Order: sequence, then C-alpha cells, then structure tokens
Amino acid sequence: MEPAFVVRVSINKKILKSFEKYLLRPSFNLFINIVVLICVSLAICLFLLRFNSLANILLIGALFIYIEKILGRKIIIKKLVIAINFEQKYILKFYDDYMTISKELEESGFNIDYSNISRITETKKYVVLFTGENMCFPVHKTFYNDNEKYEWLDYIVDKNKKIKLYNIQ
Repeated sequence: MEPAFVVRVSINKKILKSFEKYLLRPSFNLFINIVVLICVSLAICLFLLRFNSLANILLIGALFIYIEKILGRKIIIKKLVIAINFEQKYILKFYDDYMTISKELEESGFNIDYSNISRITETKKYVVLFTGENMCFPVHKTFYNDNEKYEWLDYIVDKNKKIKLYNIQ
C-alpha cells in the first residue's frame, strides 16, 4: 500500500528553539497567564489597601509561576535534544489508518495512530505535529506549496477530528 503523503523531517536544537513558545499547550499557556494576571491584580489591590506583605507574596508567586513557564519550555527542549541525540532526520509516511515514523537511513520504523496526534501548530518556517507522548515533528514549509499544505492538513484532520489546529495561516 502506498502512503498518501511522504514528508521528510529534521529535528535539532535550532529547529526546536524556533517553535519554543508553542511547546506548551495553548490552553496551559493561557491558564498560566491568567493566574499570573490574577496574582498581579490582587497584589495591586492589596498594595492599595496597605497589605504590603501579602502583596509582596503574591507578586513573588506570580513571578515564580512565570519563570517556571519559561524554564519549563527550556527543559522540554533539553529533554527532546537529548532524546534525539542532537540531530535526527525522519521520514513520515501517512497511510489511511496510521502514520509511520522512521529514521531517514533506516527502513523500519514505528506506527502511530492518528488519534495520538494532539495538535498541529504553524510557525514562520514549520508546521509542527505534536503527539500526546510529547513528541513533535516539525515539517519545513519548503516541502510543499500552500495547496499541498492544506491538502495534507485536511487529510490528517479527517483522520482525527479531535486534532487542534493553532496558528494555521
């Protein structure tokens, strides 16, 4: 059986850093931002009410949460770089019921069901597939033209209607 699409993917630290802000789920990112905003708002109110020590605690907490968000992305990149041994090239083959991921120089690979793809995000240079297992596969935009991109995305979304699309242009 022939795959519907074949895509070559290269992953290294530079590529991972290019879509660093998309590594955390957008809903989790929004949650963190809302919590920080609430903490800062409460701290301002407490400063106005002259509860300076409580306000300081809230500001420090907000700062701590925001720094954790930034460090969390850095830790994810570090773990992914270690997992891929600094640079890997993969071939993604999209079949009717699953996709196959194999290293470029190896014939065998492993299959991933489309239900394992949790979200797809587009950046300036890449369209990135994220799985529930915290794997990501950045597809460089030079591999297809706009019509092929939408055809490819439609194909994947048709296989799993629960995939969330972010920043698709």
